[in-house]
Amino acid sequence: MKEEMDMEKMTLTLAAASLIAGFGSSFQYGYNVAVINSPAPEMKLFYTRIYEDRYGPMSDNLLTLLWSVTVSMYPLGGFFGSLMVAPLVNKFGRKGTLLFNNIFSIVPAIMMGVSEVAGSFEIIIAARFLVGICAGLSSNVVSMYLGEIAPKNYRGAIGIVPQLFITIGILVAQVFGVRNILGNMEGNAQSMGFLFTVGCSPTMNSSRLQWFYDGVGLAL
Repeated sequence: MKEEMDMEKMTLTLAAASLIAGFGSSFQYGYNVAVINSPAPEMKLFYTRIYEDRYGPMSDNLLTLLWSVTVSMYPLGGFFGSLMVAPLVNKFGRKGTLLFNNIFSIVPAIMMGVSEVAGSFEIIIAARFLVGICAGLSSNVVSMYLGEIAPKNYRGAIGIVPQLFITIGILVAQVFGVRNILGNMEGNAQSMGFLFTVGCSPTMNSSRLQWFYDGVGLAL
């Protein structure tokens, strides 16, 4: 009985695993939902400049179409990401899928960061699709993972972690999107998502927390 009660206590490793899983996955979901809004005028100017350098004058209708495609790629990627949940979870497990999902967060962030240097708005569109896959996977797998590692008496509290970090991600994106911070031509609020990709899930063995520190080093 005593051992059973000890297992139901909140441990530092359990708290760290829950927070890191939410930060590395659900945070990305919320961040990329909102990050596209504030810098929209500057990004449209970028689209116009690149298109006109290639093909000549750009109509307002075409600009609206390209921007609509850019925004809609995120939920489209989320749709395909949701379809990928079952096969990936069956192959890699919950934690393995979360770690694998970091690919769909890091790669798009790098793509968005180099899009201006490459002079290509197509890279941004493709990156939005890939980060949508990240959101589709994380929104499903994080809840499954946290539900499995949480003791029964903490499942309610730990179950709100994904929604909490989605909200925090939206808040941070709105703050970074302020014109005087990163929501301008010099800043790149979208690629800042790379700094928040720190790995998803140290296991219940505290020695595995080194994966988290390695992830922080990679992000920095």
